[in-house]
Amino acid sequence: MKKSAAILTLAFSLTILNGFGQTLQNDIALVSLEPGFEFPHEEKSTAYSSGLLEEWIKDKKSAKAILGYTGEGRTVEAYYFPGSSDKKALVIGGMHGSELSSIEIAKQLVEVLSEGERPYYNVVIVPSLFPDNASKAMMRVTKQKDNIGRYTTEESVDPNRQMPQPGKAFSPKLPFDIYGRIIEKENQFLLQLIQDYSPSRIVNLHAIKDVTKAGIYADPRTDCDGYALGFSTDSSLAISMASLIESGGGKVPGNNLQQTPTALYYNDPETAPVGLFQKRNFLGSAMPNSRGYGASLGGWASTAVCDETGQRDAARLITVEFPGYQPSSAYKGEDRMACMLNVQLYVAAVSKIFLGENFIE
Repeated sequence: MKKSAAILTLAFSLTILNGFGQTLQNDIALVSLEPGFEFPHEEKSTAYSSGLLEEWIKDKKSAKAILGYTGEGRTVEAYYFPGSSDKKALVIGGMHGSELSSIEIAKQLVEVLSEGERPYYNVVIVPSLFPDNASKAMMRVTKQKDNIGRYTTEESVDPNRQMPQPGKAFSPKLPFDIYGRIIEKENQFLLQLIQDYSPSRIVNLHAIKDVTKAGIYADPRTDCDGYALGFSTDSSLAISMASLIESGGGKVPGNNLQQTPTALYYNDPETAPVGLFQKRNFLGSAMPNSRGYGASLGGWASTAVCDETGQRDAARLITVEFPGYQPSSAYKGEDRMACMLNVQLYVAAVSKIFLGENFIE
């Protein structure tokens, strides 16, 4: 049975900064979506194909498609919303199924855009990339220390460490990651979408248990051979998003906005000057059988592709680390209100800054 009702708790008007010293009047409705929330009266789903993207962009109408089916038969869904330009963006939630708050942000963004807010960028949103894993996490939603749903099985590679060699295109006929391991099919759906769609910017929504490291981060873009293209506008976009969140009372401590603002993820290598080789972090987390090692989406998507099987420019890749794995429905009282506010501010940062006419590629 579908859960079509959200819990509306509070609505108010909030003045927030957009990162350029300008103020935005934003009407905030604090909404708590239950973990299994599905959208009522939504567009009819269509099976995804590369030609479908061209139809969406030509028709300039919102749409929905099924990228594929999981091992347990769930659908991996994608929502399209037309923008006012020809630029293309992608938003991904739930790459780690345990990070339920990232899925809540993605679904709230779909709600916002469904209500008619028109972005500058045409955008495809994948709210829950690994819905089987998220379903496991939902069953343990109140167990704060559990990491259930991060990985598909106890032997599976970290979903965010299954990407191809940076600079190389994804091949559906040879779906192997940088270390020759089979890429899980949900990630294959995503990689094929990126290859077909060629978004100029991507947001990968995550959540982090260590809330002191929550924030908005950018991956440095490089050419096909790994040489830096420049980080200043990538950094400015991330800092602008973080500034909006903080000005509204949200939490982005990892960006260090009050001292020396940074958009570099805490365990990533330093950014290289333009024209020099950019080091990447392929180590990830230490796990048995090197399951935490590999190329991340950030490292792969922010590297241009120019090989015999495909070409694309380096995408501007923003990694969002929301403070805490749990959705707002897992909390009570003031803690729930605080989480709901953070969710809405993170949604506003994506809809108003990331999808707005800012730092255009």
